[in-house]
Amino acid sequence: MALPIALFAVLLNSMVDAPHHGWLIQTALLLAPFSILVFLGLGWQRMRKAHAEYPILKSEPQRMLAALIGNVKVAALWFGLTFAGMFALMLAWVVLYSAAG
Repeated sequence: MALPIALFAVLLNSMVDAPHHGWLIQTALLLAPFSILVFLGLGWQRMRKAHAEYPILKSEPQRMLAALIGNVKVAALWFGLTFAGMFALMLAWVVLYSAAG
């Protein structure tokens, strides 16, 4: 699952043609896939730990999702900060691009 996300991010990153402060927009494009991969990696660790303590059965998808997502407020904060960071980077790029003329 992580490979298509990473390939999509690299594809988007290679398509950006922004000579002035191009690293800002490239960072903004790579922030979301990187954040998703880290979030899923941490969730996978939580799920493995929960499964090691007490096996998760196929008939318990709610328990599996709870272990994978973790605290919903923390997950919402994680993605809120990700999108706020992306927006801030894109806004900084627009401001710097328009200031350069």
